[in-house]
Amino acid sequence: MTGTEAVITGVGETQKHRPSAESDDFPSLEEYYERAARLTLDDANVEKGEVDGLGVIRTITDTPYTYPGMLAETLGFEVDYLFSEDQGGANALAVLSQAVMAIEAGKVETVLCLGADAPLDPHVDSDALFPRDPRGYIRNYKDPFGVQGPNSNFGLVQTAHMTEYDTSREQLAEVAVVQREHASHNPNAYLTEGIDVQTYMDAEMISDPVCLLDCVVPVNGGYGFLVTSRDQAATSDQTPVEPLGFGQQHNPDVSQQPDVTTTGVRTAAPRAFNRAGVEVEQVDFVQAYDDYPIVVLMQLEDLGFCEKGDGGQFLETTDLRYDGELPLNTSGGQLSAGQAGLAGGFENLVEAIRQLRHDGGERQVPDAEYGLVTGVGGVTYDKNLRSSAVGVLKRGVQG
Repeated sequence: MTGTEAVITGVGETQKHRPSAESDDFPSLEEYYERAARLTLDDANVEKGEVDGLGVIRTITDTPYTYPGMLAETLGFEVDYLFSEDQGGANALAVLSQAVMAIEAGKVETVLCLGADAPLDPHVDSDALFPRDPRGYIRNYKDPFGVQGPNSNFGLVQTAHMTEYDTSREQLAEVAVVQREHASHNPNAYLTEGIDVQTYMDAEMISDPVCLLDCVVPVNGGYGFLVTSRDQAATSDQTPVEPLGFGQQHNPDVSQQPDVTTTGVRTAAPRAFNRAGVEVEQVDFVQAYDDYPIVVLMQLEDLGFCEKGDGGQFLETTDLRYDGELPLNTSGGQLSAGQAGLAGGFENLVEAIRQLRHDGGERQVPDAEYGLVTGVGGVTYDKNLRSSAVGVLKRGVQG
């Protein structure tokens, strides 16, 4: 398959917040969804009544199992097709692929895809970010080994990569440094103050070898994008973005001794490239899921930009700036722009759409035509990243 019958014609992104007890701006989850929906529809110049499909995600913020229908009612949408995704960091691409399939199947013509989360509540203990599993998964399989959340998990993964391939913290610093530079040009980024390699090296150690500047910054926020048929998009003033191909992989290694330095992107990427009819060399930028620099490094290896184990050297010798050899996470990514809970992957996808519309402002990738987006989610007790997704996007519509 090359190309789809669906295109993206609108995007929206709210301001991001880390509310305090004294904060005057403390929107609810529903308010973030409403703001993201309104911004997206305004950007696409589409009326609410024209939307006949709605896709949302499961959030960290506690919601009932009937939440998608409740949210549609709250936002005032009467739609023919309603769906939700629960793939963590792969949520954004999963929602996009569902919307494309719904349009190509003739179920609907215009799908509004929304991702929002509000995990930070100044009135609730921070432990609620990762609530205890009442079924005992964490108690049985993580607590006995002293694992304390994602920082501990990725500390182990990073140690494995550094030990096996001689990867250094100085090499990983390149991700944090260049993404912070990109964030300084992004009015929607939460962290914009520049850092250098020494700042990274001197940062507080959190879970050796993971330091403070390796850790994603949690925020509250919301995103949206509008997917519609080619015929419907022909009436839009916005430059359309076409999803050319997708690839997904779940549970990439279920062996007793999995390779935790390899992600499901390794198998998802060839599927995406094959379906898109695009080679990795044609990609103008990469928006890689980036909760930790080590995750970015492993994905660059698994995407085929370098051999497995050469990721550290690749980071050290490649210009990753927006106008460099391989522009990386040009919004600042989640490491600097912020991670809105389980909507975090929307940061990377929305930025890719902006870049392909040439709306990147001071961080615009020159002549961007093809973009690559990834999403990864779920670190379990016996493997690396449970859900992986890759999407190849193109500016304009293929003939």
